Amino acid sequence: MSIRSELRNLMRWLFRRRVPPPSPGTGQRYQASEQAGARRRLLEQAARLRDSTLHRELTQVLPTAPTWSRERIPYGPKGCP
Repeated sequence: MSIRSELRNLMRWLFRRRVPPPSPGTGQRYQASEQAGARRRLLEQAARLRDSTLHRELTQVLPTAPTWSRERIPYGPKGCP
């Protein structure tokens, strides 16, 4: 037999062959592993941010904002008592 006929027979056999479907639950396992990887990356990023110098700096305490009640404001909308 010539190489051409062997290749033709091989190609016919390959195209005739059916690919079995994936086993049940394959997509769920893949999704679970992707979610676990994403969760791990988020936790690592949070730990890095927690340990950064910006997070460790003290926050500035601002004075309290005035209360905006009608009694304390000498001006206000017209028609208000």
